Amino acid sequence: MAVTISVVTPSLNQGRYIEETIRSVRDQDYPHVEHIIVDGGSTDETTAILKRYGHLRWVSESDPGQTAAINKGLRMSTGAVVAYLCADDVYRKGALHAVAEVFEADPTTAAVAGDCDAIDEAGRPCGHHRARLDRFEDMLRYWLWGKSFCLPQAAVFLRRDVVEEVGWFDETYDLAMDYEMWLRVAARYPWTILSRTLAAFRVGGATKTSRQRKRMDLEEFRASRGFWRLASGWERWTLPVEAVAHGLWGSRGR
Repeated sequence: MAVTISVVTPSLNQGRYIEETIRSVRDQDYPHVEHIIVDGGSTDETTAILKRYGHLRWVSESDPGQTAAINKGLRMSTGAVVAYLCADDVYRKGALHAVAEVFEADPTTAAVAGDCDAIDEAGRPCGHHRARLDRFEDMLRYWLWGKSFCLPQAAVFLRRDVVEEVGWFDETYDLAMDYEMWLRVAARYPWTILSRTLAAFRVGGATKTSRQRKRMDLEEFRASRGFWRLASGWERWTLPVEAVAHGLWGSRGR
């Protein structure tokens, strides 16, 4: 039986890019997808664009922020597999078919992550992130993102019942809510890594992580520290030392 995939897009005044995001989902040519836009009450052209696409489910109203918007969309969704795609990011051709094949082949699959391009404001490629997760302990070392582990947010898909089991995104996080969620999932289940580019993440402009690096580091540190007790053996004791050595406010790009 085909897997239904629900894609949630949080949005606020992203009229410049959101149509490209919508089309990247629609043009997947995957018949079992629902796309839900949770807009925070945009004052630009966003709602006019949304009205042009009858296949969308969408709401536009004030909300507490992006994390709350994602949770709202997830609660509205019905798919067996869920993901969120920001309003300036896009899926690459064939991404949903590739993801669905993994979940269909193994009903116990909890999470799938693939590679992700980085694109600039004009949509031109400017980098590439290769998905990787060998050990849970590597993931705890958030300062080594892109080296010992890499889960590009735009290319992550989760089984719905796993999300319901571990809980929705933690709304006390504004920037590292995805990392904290991935930790909760990885603490219980292995991840399936696809050697395929599934999405593209836009850098620069209004991207939160490019403007608020210090806050991101602090949130990642808080999330990671909450799981150090689960590390195996000597790593449970060396993680704090490594974290201090790397500093909370380093210039670690993502």
